[in-house]
Amino acid sequence: MKKTIVSLGAALTLSMAVLAGCQSSTEETTAAETTAAETTAAETEESTEAEAEESEESQAEETEAAAEYQYVSPEDAVQAAQDGSAHVLDVREWSAYVEGRVANSLWCPIFPLDDESLVEPMAAFAETNLNDGQDIYLICVSGQKGAQRATGVLTDAGIDPSLIYTVEGGATALAEVDGALTTNRAEENIEWQYVSGTDAVAALGGDEVQFLDVRDDETYAAGHLDGSLQVNLQDFETPEAQTAMYTLATEELDPSKPVYILCYSGNNCAKTAISVMKDAGFDVSNLFIIENGAKDADVQAAFVQ
Repeated sequence: MKKTIVSLGAALTLSMAVLAGCQSSTEETTAAETTAAETTAAETEESTEAEAEESEESQAEETEAAAEYQYVSPEDAVQAAQDGSAHVLDVREWSAYVEGRVANSLWCPIFPLDDESLVEPMAAFAETNLNDGQDIYLICVSGQKGAQRATGVLTDAGIDPSLIYTVEGGATALAEVDGALTTNRAEENIEWQYVSGTDAVAALGGDEVQFLDVRDDETYAAGHLDGSLQVNLQDFETPEAQTAMYTLATEELDPSKPVYILCYSGNNCAKTAISVMKDAGFDVSNLFIIENGAKDADVQAAFVQ
């Protein structure tokens, strides 16, 4: 009996120990869960605070960056391009620029913005064309990222940042200003240079001068100067014609040699060609319009088919 009582006592003792252990385990689990929840809440609160601080810092940086840029109105940019009081530089892609540009503006693209190959040409362009102490008005699509990117490149190239301004609203805002954007290049403030028909014909057959005929295809086929390249600029104000001219200039003409340009009468088509070639990097002092164009008697006498 004693043995049995001892066994029951032992069993009872063991049961109480197990019960106590379970209770202790439950309490520990509950405590752990509570601690984990408190930790998660604390971490969430810290994360929220960190995100808020990061957002505030980001907004502050954006505000500070915006404060560093200077702005000019679309109307003032158009006027500056007309009177030459500032360099008006369009940094959009050709496909956007050719659809409508500010008359007398310069062009050097920084789009696409992730194209690092555009940085060096812009820096070289700045050194050659913008390093004269004049203000620079930048035109991009909307007056934001493109102009900001260009500002950085120009500043790195040694241009005083106090001279650099962004045209507010970019080309989008300019499009809302009557007459601000145009495809007419024949009225540019370029010192047009001319060569007589006699001198042009005398230069035929040599390798010192390049000849460019900008009349339409059919007229060119009926008679042209021997060895001349041809692009149709009859519709000289269209983006398509100007793009064809730009492509020919960059792919087939040598910017180091003079170009003699023949059009119908020595006016609009030839001037448009020169303006486009200027955008393509040609020195306008090396570009010549053949006086009176295809109307010149000496030129007509030299035509071949």
